[in-house]
Amino acid sequence: MTAALYALSLAVLALSALLILVHAWRGSSVFDRALALETLSLVVVATLLLSADLPIDAALGLALFAFVTTVLLGYFLGQGKFPRE
Repeated sequence: MTAALYALSLAVLALSALLILVHAWRGSSVFDRALALETLSLVVVATLLLSADLPIDAALGLALFAFVTTVLLGYFLGQGKFPRE
């Protein structure tokens, strides 16, 4: 029973990743594509967390990196430049 639920959850994650990639490809703006790639990184994190072989630290590090990258991309596209220090 557990193996069937594991296989079903991986199939749902694979289907969602495919739909997210289609949205990233056909996105109407850069912001839509950035949001799709952020969501895809969260699907990858969920897949890593389902696997018992990999440590949770790697998944959390990937999620944090994806979040910071998306925030910086949004700031850069909104302002048009990075602030000077």
